[in-house]
Amino acid sequence: MGFFRKFFRRTADTDPVSLKDVASSVTVLETVPAVPVSLVSGGVLGAGETSVFQGWVSEPATLCLYELQDVVLDRSLMVFLKDGKPLLETAYVQDPAAVAALTVRPDDLVTVPDHAAPAAVCCDHWNSNYYHWLSHTLPTLHALRITGHQDARLMLPASMRPWQVDTLALSGFEAQNGIPTEHGKQYAFRRVLYADYVRGAADFSVSPLSRAAYESLAATQPATGPRDLRIFIERGPASNRRIPNEAELTAALQARGFLCVRAEKLTAAEQIQTFKRARLIMGQLGSGMANCVWCQPGTVMFELVAEHHQNPCNLLMGLQAGLTYWGKLMPTGQQDDDHIAQSEQPLDIASVLRELDQIEQYLPPV
Repeated sequence: MGFFRKFFRRTADTDPVSLKDVASSVTVLETVPAVPVSLVSGGVLGAGETSVFQGWVSEPATLCLYELQDVVLDRSLMVFLKDGKPLLETAYVQDPAAVAALTVRPDDLVTVPDHAAPAAVCCDHWNSNYYHWLSHTLPTLHALRITGHQDARLMLPASMRPWQVDTLALSGFEAQNGIPTEHGKQYAFRRVLYADYVRGAADFSVSPLSRAAYESLAATQPATGPRDLRIFIERGPASNRRIPNEAELTAALQARGFLCVRAEKLTAAEQIQTFKRARLIMGQLGSGMANCVWCQPGTVMFELVAEHHQNPCNLLMGLQAGLTYWGKLMPTGQQDDDHIAQSEQPLDIASVLRELDQIEQYLPPV
């Protein structure tokens, strides 16, 4: 066992330790204040319609980059262990019981060789989700770059999707230089870099660093036309959060000149190029709406918000990009908060179009 015996040892149960307690170094990347939401027409339209998330304010935060030493990463949960105990701060949206039961498993342990260039964790356990990649991975890559760790060996999924490979390259990193990781394995490090963005600590904060990461990628793509698009992002055949009559809404919007897209069918470059041209983007909670980060400031975001899952994550990303927001609450017939349940009743398309008529007067010029 030698050196790695320390990874298996559990210390006595005490109060949970924080990342700052165990880090060999901590670099403060940014300290961000609370920011109030920017709503179309102050959140009230002429016919008395009101936007969801009135009065919402983002969370203040201090976001850091940590160097951790002699730690183990559980790849399935993406949780670190120190001295045999899980670091609870790294448990992003995980079952507390599963995290509490986590131990170092000698048969699953892979030793990551030490190297002049440090290893770095850059994604959460939902790494194949486009929203999570944009909100957690891209800011982490930017943080590594601006702190002089452009040569960091990234801990990456063993199987990469094309848009992951592309956004890595656009961020200045190459997938082939990373360390592929597998679910079910654990990885032991002498030292590894870890940023607060990976654990979702900036999910509801307006982060200038995150905005700089998106602007940096957007700048790699030349303009393909004027800023003249009104875009509707379809859920299509997705099993989560479906609207029963979405096809009817798509047809109505196409008749008004909307570009209706399924973002997953576009390459990373095509998504950036398309959304840079937007005056208005419209859709419901889903990874496609994360493309709001490529929009120019002043673009209007019109979100259809399911009453059973009123999550401001899209609002936050739009606010971060300098967009103006309008949220329409959709009665769905679902009684319990559930982020994947689909609507049990059709959308009132006539009311959507009435609000759209009013919202369009607030769009930026072509």
